[in-house]
Amino acid sequence: LVNLVSPIALTRWALPALRAARGSVVFVNSTAGLNANPNWASYAASKAGLRSAADALRAEEAANGVRVTTIFPGRTATPMQQDVRQQEGGSYDASIYIDPATVAAAIMQAIDLPRDATMPEITLRPGP
Repeated sequence: LVNLVSPIALTRWALPALRAARGSVVFVNSTAGLNANPNWASYAASKAGLRSAADALRAEEAANGVRVTTIFPGRTATPMQQDVRQQEGGSYDASIYIDPATVAAAIMQAIDLPRDATMPEITLRPGP
């Protein structure tokens, strides 16, 4: 529930300032929001819900100059991923996952995009 309700509540609270600044909202989602995996139904549902909320917010706020981007990072080298791999019964090798700095760079790309364009979604997956 926190994966869905908290970002929406925080964004609604910040909307007046976002409108005034013609700002950007970036929801950090997960590829689980695009494709559900076995044993992850609740997590995937919360992330799919966040995607839908972002789509609605994007349509609602476009006229106010607020851009909304959702980023869907795949498996990223974080402590959360260590926990996930342990829960799945697998080993953890950070070198095969996305570096968190790469996710941050993609977020900055969306924020720094010139105002004549919008980047509704970004999907990142670990490279070869």
